[in-house]
Amino acid sequence: MRPLRVVVAIGCVAVALYVGSPFVTAWNIREAVRSGNSGYLETAIDWPSVRETLKPSIARLALDLPDPEQSGAANPTLWQRFKSYWGQGAVDRLIEMYVTPEGLPKLFTMRKAYRDYVSADDATPSLPVFERIRRAWARVKRAEFTGLTTFEIDMADKNDPTRLYLGKLQLTRTGWKLTELRLKFMNPATRPTENFADVHGAL
Repeated sequence: MRPLRVVVAIGCVAVALYVGSPFVTAWNIREAVRSGNSGYLETAIDWPSVRETLKPSIARLALDLPDPEQSGAANPTLWQRFKSYWGQGAVDRLIEMYVTPEGLPKLFTMRKAYRDYVSADDATPSLPVFERIRRAWARVKRAEFTGLTTFEIDMADKNDPTRLYLGKLQLTRTGWKLTELRLKFMNPATRPTENFADVHGAL
């Protein structure tokens, strides 16, 4: 019976490691952005794929365009179509420039400095890691395996709970990797117009 118990115990540990590993990767990406660890970000994120999946939602955010995936969304006006035509290129260039292993930590630093300035809370000490994990977990709205090698996680923005970040991770030979990132607005009719740097609200 003892060998069987050992096998079962090993199996349980393996399953626990498998289930927990995408959460660990998502947390490590978050911490790497905060600390400026571009080396880890280079390997943990499929940058071309993430940039392409992020462009449409960032364009909607920056240009104040309706979300075509929302039921009942109104058809874009002539002005919105004009903004989309001329503004998409500018948004794409910004994403190509800043959504990189080096650019993402810089954006996070600029955004944090701005929020510290306007809220005058720059003297607030960093929270303990377990408290930060607890707060981050509280913002997770959905987390599930969509296949043996795919995992999706939806997280609310810590400054705007009506805005969700939809991430998809893929299991590769070197571990889990973020391959897609999108933004979704739970209440698009009342969402505020934000700037490009607020893509970091999930952090």
